[in-house]
Amino acid sequence: VAHTFMAAEAIETEAKKRGWWVKVETRGSVGAGNAITPEEVAAADLVIVAADIEVDLAKFAGKPMYRTSTGLALKKTAQELDKAVAEATPYEPAGKAQTATTEGKKESAGAYRHLLTGVSYMLPMVVAGGLCIALSFAFGIEAFKEPGTLAAALMQIGGGSAFALMVPVLAGYIAFSIADRPGLTPG
Repeated sequence: VAHTFMAAEAIETEAKKRGWWVKVETRGSVGAGNAITPEEVAAADLVIVAADIEVDLAKFAGKPMYRTSTGLALKKTAQELDKAVAEATPYEPAGKAQTATTEGKKESAGAYRHLLTGVSYMLPMVVAGGLCIALSFAFGIEAFKEPGTLAAALMQIGGGSAFALMVPVLAGYIAFSIADRPGLTPG
């Protein structure tokens, strides 16, 4: 998840060195940050998508697009920007023909992207559960064993409920990544 913001900073820095105007939209656990407007899309000469999870690209239809991972955008920023300029192809939304290279990349990284989408949605649940458990321990390492206490309630919320929901949230959002909203419920 931190790679998203580090890659965004690397792209902004490299673009500034080249004298390019760039706007980077990030997607973290809090949702989209620095959202790109339709006017900015219309004015864009090139769209670079550096993502390890599935993102909605419909607003970029018809724009020259280059897709890469956040890891490559972070570690090899200059090379990826050069490749983007050289290899970008007009984006066609799903259902239309896509280039063979894009399809090949999608197939090899598909499971990984779906898993990362699930993990990014599961992460807040894990953090909240861990914080509740830690707060429970603040009352004493075994204070949660006393029924009816705040420590017991915090342990039940964190260890019992939040951690019990980890796997269902992970499964639901993996399904969401694969099948969009209709996949969320069966997932």
